[in-house]
Amino acid sequence: MSTVDITEIYPILQDKHMYAQSGLSLVTIYDDNWFVRNDYDILSRGQRDYLQTFFHQQGFIQKTGKIMVNGEIEVHFPDPKRVLALSSYFPEMLTPDANYLIAVTPTTFAEALFHQQIANQTDSLDSIKSLIDKCPYNIELLRDISYRTAIEDITKASFDELKRYQQQVIIKKFKRKKAL
Repeated sequence: MSTVDITEIYPILQDKHMYAQSGLSLVTIYDDNWFVRNDYDILSRGQRDYLQTFFHQQGFIQKTGKIMVNGEIEVHFPDPKRVLALSSYFPEMLTPDANYLIAVTPTTFAEALFHQQIANQTDSLDSIKSLIDKCPYNIELLRDISYRTAIEDITKASFDELKRYQQQVIIKKFKRKKAL
């Protein structure tokens, strides 16, 4: 397994809807600004189609309904077994792997970033705010599903600050942006 920087390998950050961070094998995509419409944390059909089109343009082919491949590199579209108001995060999301990418919702991406903060013993919200700048997430859902987990304290402590920050970002950047 090698360290991965998918932001250098693929033009993800140049895409106006997609987001990734160096050191993580995760990619996410903007959905919409109305997060409270449900408690499901799965990629919408529009998000999935957009990601599949993007990776197809990068030379990937569909191997199965949940996996695209390009040589030795695989992009996985996890299908959570339990999704209603429950976490879709799993610890392997923090393991960088140049041959294994995982497509997740912005909320799951944020959850992984909070787990990464705990692992790195940092309390900086810069990585979370960077995600919000491109792909706002369901802050309330993440706070709720973090109950009795390692990230419960940090999600509760940062809730008000991130909620205000995200509201400002949505007003500035996403007010008229449509869902995929």
